[in-house]
Formats: sequence, structure tokens, C-alpha cells
Amino acid sequence: MVVGAKIRDLRKKLGLTQEQLAGQELTKSYVSQVELGRIHPSHKALAIIAARLGKPLGYFLENGDDMRTIEVLLKAAQALWNTGRLDEGMLGLQEALMLAERTGREDILARIKATMGRLEMTQGNLSAALDYLEESLTLIHPQDHPAQAVEIANTLGVVAARSGSFHKAMNSFQQALEYAQRLPDEAADVRAEAAQHYGDFCYSQMQWISALELYHQALTDPRQLIPVSRKTELMGRIASTQWQLGEQDKALTAINSALQLMNQVANSDERAAINGDLARVLIDIGRFSEAHELLQQSLETFDRLNFQEGQAVILDALLQLSAASHSADWLNQYSQRVLRTPNAWPWHSVKLYALRLLARQAVEVGQLGPARDYLADALQFAYEEERRDIECEYYLIRTQLGDSSALDHLWAHIADPKFTNIKPHPFTPRMPKIATPSLSLIGSLT
Repeated sequence: MVVGAKIRDLRKKLGLTQEQLAGQELTKSYVSQVELGRIHPSHKALAIIAARLGKPLGYFLENGDDMRTIEVLLKAAQALWNTGRLDEGMLGLQEALMLAERTGREDILARIKATMGRLEMTQGNLSAALDYLEESLTLIHPQDHPAQAVEIANTLGVVAARSGSFHKAMNSFQQALEYAQRLPDEAADVRAEAAQHYGDFCYSQMQWISALELYHQALTDPRQLIPVSRKTELMGRIASTQWQLGEQDKALTAINSALQLMNQVANSDERAAINGDLARVLIDIGRFSEAHELLQQSLETFDRLNFQEGQAVILDALLQLSAASHSADWLNQYSQRVLRTPNAWPWHSVKLYALRLLARQAVEVGQLGPARDYLADALQFAYEEERRDIECEYYLIRTQLGDSSALDHLWAHIADPKFTNIKPHPFTPRMPKIATPSLSLIGSLT
């Protein structure tokens, strides 16, 4: 976009006349000639216009090189993120942020800050993630960039839910859905994604009826523009929700429809994520062999991509399958792999789950000593909100081993009103994507 067009569009957006923009230093005729592209403003005049429009001078200068550098930095950050090198990825994003601030492009600033928020979220830094995402949402103009506003609001909702800010999460998902309604029919998949995210939040809060309504809303597609991968995901979520509601026949019909749709999904990354969701439904209904086959396919794909978050969620599902099917072989196989991982994101909760399952298996065969040791290992790195459940199991086993003092500890935890409940397992994440400025956008700035 040339300088004059930028000035004209921003002036109109702010509701200023050419006289108001000109002020005492310039004339209306001068501003008109600049906006029409008939003259190029001097550096002094451009500085006056920029200040009056509330933008840095760099917003109106030629910045194609900066935009290309930003694109390279974002792609590099994506590659580092995918391979678990999160700190290096953040450094690249910080450099991109400095360049974006020089260009004055609020939409690019919003995109980078939103991506930094997602990266902080994956590292468990939820407070920092919320700050980045809330700032990003103030920078974006939904009327100009509704799809980007939907994405940021959805991500803010996910982080808010993880941090326990459920009211903020609900508001964010509702906001995303509102932005999505402004999109044209061609953006049906973005609208579907907004409803799906809101449905996932309701599902995580065990609000099954609300979740089901939102999943059905997401599937509404009169022009058949939603891709088959999205439809398959949604059918799997509908099946899972119907099962939770006790509608077993409907759940079976939905999961069979999802499995048939899966045959039309060509992208292996998408299949890996969807397989994980469908497998959890198959576990619930007792179709263990089918679930194991799908999860193995997903794990192979995520291993090839070295997508650690995907690996962690699929291994969590395989542990769930081991417990549901009472397969000691599967439990030993997958827990041993999990126990070799670090006590950090994204393995933390999966590793705790593996240790607890191993402890329960040991109790079932009368090996109380190893069971106690598994839980002692878990307690060494459990977060405060996770410790109560694990300590109850730990003290119960110590009691069975003859430690009378453990009874006092056990009663203190059973009587605790903050005793935690088990939440539904999460759905499988897709490969994280960092959106970059398009080449057509870059070209318009040079």
C-alpha cells in the first residue's frame, strides 16, 4: 500500500477531515495531494501526519525488507517450536517483535504477541501467556481482521481455562464466536473452529449438553465448505459427548460415521490428531484393538515429526487404553517410554499418570513396596494441585505396609474440602502453526 493510501485509510478510520489532519503546519490541499499519490510528503510533513494519526513514522515508510525478515523469523520459530527448542523459538519471536514495532503494523504486532502467548502457554507460563494474548486482542481490529481476532480470542480462552480463570475463558470463547459470525460463507471453517473450541471448553467442564449443541452448531454448513478433517473431528467429539450423556446408540452411530469419514482425510498430520480423539471414544465403548491401532498410527506420525506435545497426548491415551483393557503388557511397554522423558512440559502430567497406573498394578499383584516407591517418585515433581490425590494413594499404601502414622495423613487429605476431581482427558492437539505475513501482503508494502 502506498503512503498516500495508508494516510487516507487511517484518517477515515479515525474520523478526521483533511483540514484536521493538516492542522496549523500543513494545508488541506497538501494533504489531498499526498493522499492521491500526486506528491510524496517530506520527512518533516510525514512526521507531523504520523504523530496526528497516532502511528510511528516507520508505519508509513518503505518496510518490505523488515516484513520479509519477520516472515523468516516466524518460520524459524515454527521449526524450533516443533522440535521442542522453545527458548530459541522465543528469541526469534522477540527479534520479530522489534521489527514489527518499527513498521507500526498493529495486525503483525498482534500476530507475533499472540504467538508468543501460545509459546508461553506450552511452557506452563500461563500468567505471561495471558498478558501477551490480552495485549494482542487489544491491538487487532476485528472489523478489519475478523479471522485473526477469532484465532486470538480462542487461544486466550484456552489459556484462561488452563489457568483456572473460567469466567474469562467463557467470555473469550463467546467473543471468538461473535467475531466468527462476521465472516463470509467462504470462512465456514473458521466459524466451525470457533464453535468447536467453545464446545471443547464446555466438554472440559462436563457441561455435556452445551458442548453437544456447540458441536452440532459447528457442523452446520449449508454450502458444504467445511473440510472433511473438521467434520471427522466434530463427529468424534459428538460421539464422545453422547457417550458421556448415556446415549450409547447415538454415540456408536456417530463414531462409526467418523471412522468412515477418516478414510477421506489425506493429510497424515491431521489423521494423527483425529485418530487420538476417535481412539478415546473407542476406549470408552470397549473396542480396544481398534483404539490401539489408531493410537499406534498417530504415535508413528508424531515420532516422525518429533511433535512432543502430540506424542505426550497419544501416550497418555495409550496408558488410558492399558488401564481400561487391563493389559499389563501395554502398560509396561508405554509407561517405560514415558518414564524416560523429562519432568517438564509436555511430559509432566503423562509421567504422573504412568507412575500412578504402575502403582495400582503393583498393588493388584500384592507388591506394595514397589507401589509405594512409584508414588514417592511421583510426589517428587507433582505440582501442589496434583499432590493431594497422589498423597492419598501413597499414605493408603503405607498404611497397608503397617505404618500407623500414615492414617493421620490419609484422614487429613480425605477431609480436605479442596479434594480434586478427575477432569476429562484433553483432545489431541494439532501441530502448532505460526501464521506469517503473506507474500501478497509483503508485496503491497514495498
